[in-house]
Amino acid sequence: MMPTSHCTFAGRPATAVHAVGALFIAALLLAGPAQAQSINDVPMAVKNNVPANFMFMLDSSGSMLHVVPDAPYSETATYSFTCTAAQTIAAGSLITLNVTTSGTPSGIPQFRVGSSTTNFRHVSLGSGTGRCFNNTATYPARLVGTSDVGTTTGRYTGHFLNWYFGVYDGPGSGWPTGSAARKRLTSGALASNRWEVAKRSAIAVIGGLPVPATVGGAPLVRVGLSTYASGGNGGGALRYAMSDLTSAARSTLTGTTIPTLAEPSGFTPLATTLADIGRYMSTGYNGNITAGSVSGVNIDNFFKKNGTDTTALGTNACLAGTPVSCSSTSATEAQKPIQQWCQRSYAFLVTDGRPTYDRSFNRNEYLRDYDGDCKGPLAANCVGGTESTAIANWDRKTARLPYESVSGSQVGSDYLDDIAKALFDVDLRPDLLSPNPTTRPKKNNLLTYTIGFADEAVENDPLLINTAAQGGGLFLNAADGTSLTAAFQRVITDAFAKDAAAAAVAVANAQITLNNVGYASSYNSGSWYGDLAAYSLDTSTGLQTGADIWSLRERLAAQTPNSRKIATFNGTAGVVFRDTLAYTGKPASLTGAVINYLRGDRTGEGTTFRQRQDVLGDIINAEPVVVNYAGNVPIVFQGANDGMLHVVDGRTDASVATRGQELWAYVPKLLHGTLSELTNVNYTHRYYIDGTPAAADVTGLGGMSKLLVGGLGKGGRGYYALDISSYTASSEADAASKVKWEVSPSGMGYSFGTPLIVKVGGTWRVVVASGFDASVSGRVWVLNAADGSIVKTIDTGVTGSGLAHLGKLANVAPDADTSYVWGADNLGNVWRFDITGSGSSAAVLIASLVDDGGSLAQPVTSAPEVSQVSGSTTRFVVQLGTGRYLADADVPGTGANAEATQRQSIYGLVDDVTLTGVAARITNMRGTNGSNCPAGGGNGSLVCQALTYNSSTDTYQATTHAVDLGSGRGWYLDLPTSSTPAGRHMINGRIVSKPALTSSGTLTLTVNIPTNVQCDPGGRSWFLALNGATGGAVVRNVGGNTYYDAGYFLGYALASRPVIVTTSAGKRALIRMSDKTVRAPEVPEPASTAAQWRRIYWRPVN
Repeated sequence: MMPTSHCTFAGRPATAVHAVGALFIAALLLAGPAQAQSINDVPMAVKNNVPANFMFMLDSSGSMLHVVPDAPYSETATYSFTCTAAQTIAAGSLITLNVTTSGTPSGIPQFRVGSSTTNFRHVSLGSGTGRCFNNTATYPARLVGTSDVGTTTGRYTGHFLNWYFGVYDGPGSGWPTGSAARKRLTSGALASNRWEVAKRSAIAVIGGLPVPATVGGAPLVRVGLSTYASGGNGGGALRYAMSDLTSAARSTLTGTTIPTLAEPSGFTPLATTLADIGRYMSTGYNGNITAGSVSGVNIDNFFKKNGTDTTALGTNACLAGTPVSCSSTSATEAQKPIQQWCQRSYAFLVTDGRPTYDRSFNRNEYLRDYDGDCKGPLAANCVGGTESTAIANWDRKTARLPYESVSGSQVGSDYLDDIAKALFDVDLRPDLLSPNPTTRPKKNNLLTYTIGFADEAVENDPLLINTAAQGGGLFLNAADGTSLTAAFQRVITDAFAKDAAAAAVAVANAQITLNNVGYASSYNSGSWYGDLAAYSLDTSTGLQTGADIWSLRERLAAQTPNSRKIATFNGTAGVVFRDTLAYTGKPASLTGAVINYLRGDRTGEGTTFRQRQDVLGDIINAEPVVVNYAGNVPIVFQGANDGMLHVVDGRTDASVATRGQELWAYVPKLLHGTLSELTNVNYTHRYYIDGTPAAADVTGLGGMSKLLVGGLGKGGRGYYALDISSYTASSEADAASKVKWEVSPSGMGYSFGTPLIVKVGGTWRVVVASGFDASVSGRVWVLNAADGSIVKTIDTGVTGSGLAHLGKLANVAPDADTSYVWGADNLGNVWRFDITGSGSSAAVLIASLVDDGGSLAQPVTSAPEVSQVSGSTTRFVVQLGTGRYLADADVPGTGANAEATQRQSIYGLVDDVTLTGVAARITNMRGTNGSNCPAGGGNGSLVCQALTYNSSTDTYQATTHAVDLGSGRGWYLDLPTSSTPAGRHMINGRIVSKPALTSSGTLTLTVNIPTNVQCDPGGRSWFLALNGATGGAVVRNVGGNTYYDAGYFLGYALASRPVIVTTSAGKRALIRMSDKTVRAPEVPEPASTAAQWRRIYWRPVN
């Protein structure tokens, strides 16, 4: 068992509701904008992600001129003729096209069966001389009137050939003759060939790639385009140089570059072209590389092709038509495809055939059998049976015979998978290094995806499959334009997912603990999907042990859309969320098809709707809340940016069939107007349910014994309430019956703050703040827990304040009354709110926080901790940190606001609730201290503490000035402004997550120092552990002459708020980092001394 203590949980029954706070990445935190400061719709830290390189390679060999079964042909339609058995052409017969050029009428389609010149027949319904095809058989056929396809054939069903030569969707005569001979459609267009379909699909998918919302905005992806070199026997050619995909660039690619590509011709040099792509991607580097067993080899020699004689190596690999030689040291930055040390690159190869004219590496000792599948005992699997003969036979495998039926040097090879593996292994730009020595190394490699298109020869081809597997990508089949577009979209989705997983942020908030189980939520910024996982915890470290026990993402993918139980609100009552949803005022955009998509129907993805990697949406700021039901049944309530609150069975026992499964879900009506945006094929991220709900045991509310209330974060302006007395839903109607109310008071801003569910004067209430970007002055609303009606309004009178987060005292007993809550706003004002009674009243200003210069307000963007001074019933300590990290302007650099570089602080403010008006306000907080902290703590009304870096321990140490909470007004600690330690200092640091106070009085916080440096996962961070009563160091021994260190460097990534767990080895702070790692620093416990505040109702989470 791993208990946890946290004083703000004391108001909840120890055996009922365990809404233990999750960890959320500070980069994504909840802050309020002054003067309507913008709040980003994308997590801040992912803005440092570098756009991935996407290289599209379209097969431009002559076989791409073959006709492809595409619209208006339909494989489900009826295309048949009245042919006798003798007139039906035998399956497998070779079919070639001929169109009459003379006679009346001309342009009649005919075909030759086999090689006989006498077997031309015109297909005509009912004709005694006609011939037709067996619908269920397949035939090799050449259906174009040009010699560019050579002797190659396509593979077609008889069903398609009956359509092609028949009168369906086109005239029976009037076909063009000569090289243009193809079926003419009713529209006048010709039946599509593979090249036309491939170009249309490329235009469609590139046209759907994201571009910056504004001119000059940060690019989201980079795109290049290549084909085979002219004639198809000289490797690859660059058709569009790798560059940022802007709106203008996308228009050029889709409107000019792709439509005007030259007509296909020649062979299929796949391996040579992929090697050329790899060398092109490394443009700007001509030093040595390391890959697999190869090291210290010049990159040009590594990729070099055969020479003109029988033994020598010849030319360097590089795509033809590049703007600068790949080996050039004078390449400009714009000419280098890979520009950052963490940049990922992907190649998407579309081919309708296996390699031909592709033997350029049998003299290259590095690449000719890079994967070793013709070496040693494996040589027996290769043509020739020995290593030397396998080399002479171009790495070909006997199991893959026969190869293309061409002769001499035109015969193919199996070098393609060797090249793909080499490109996956090698760092193409080893000269690009991380500036942070402790950052985990990354390599600028190339991942290869293969799509076999429109030909039986490449359908599930072993070489293409192995190429994708060894190249880190995927292999897919595509038979027509629809499936090719879908294949493109799938590989792009997978590449985006891999890119995000390897980039700055893949986790948001995380570890909730219950018994020895942790629950962690995460997100992927490539495809914007999320996950909630359960796993076992090490009882001595608090860290995860072993693999995840279950994944909500995987469990939800396995559920059918119709089996899910999803409820919503129609303004009056809960209703089922199905395509039959109807109510007065329902947004027109919320169609039945959209609802089905949100439920998990994927049939329209890639065409009508956005292609999803997974059904579960991204989970960023919404923390999982765990409620423990009778029988020790943990149920997890998890909001996500798919517009739903998911109710998940949190059990981990393998015998529980529903463990990790969504039991039911809720879609707030507050979101109905924007849900359709989730289906947009050009989707750009936005938030939906991004707020953390609160849950509590309640009484006196009829049959309801447990209540959950949640906000939406940046997703909307309001709160929803559910009756969670029972975690099960016997039906979808039963799930709908759990809906209590939704509320959005007039003028409310974005509902970032977690609501407080408290008992006031013997009656349960819900307390919420006005939020960020409110149109009214900062205020707190006290709501009737039964119906959401407003009982009381407490107003600060300050507009544009961004009051979003509230804190309360941990009560002595779970059902004790609460009279006051505290909050601070984006203008640095700290407030007390009296929530007793009804009607309206004014908030009490406790303090106005300003920096050491005394002129700039310090924003507060997280909830405070509140504790009670020992021996007093009226004095409380409000502990909080200052800082903001919401939008681009909050990060130091060009366009930054003043707060981005402002010195931030930590405060412990004493509030005497008997004081009101001016008497309640703490003034002269710093005295004459300025930016210094004099010995003894200075002469302000608050005692100052300071941090000093100790190079020998690589930690910060805090002062230990005495603080009297009984008569004084508290303390403050300014974050250090020293540039030591170099590269890891706290300059521009801020506290943007809630502190955690242990039962023994240690106050823990994370300090985040954000950056806009590309590849950096948000910035760097420190962990602080202070004496909560004084803000100074934690005493190590009785008598107070030795102290614990106060600050520990966490790493070059942003840190979540700390969650305190008690392990067998003592207390630890679990912290999730934005680079997907977890830290668990020890929390120092003070020696036994007289407490300055009451230790109120501590409990373990179990």
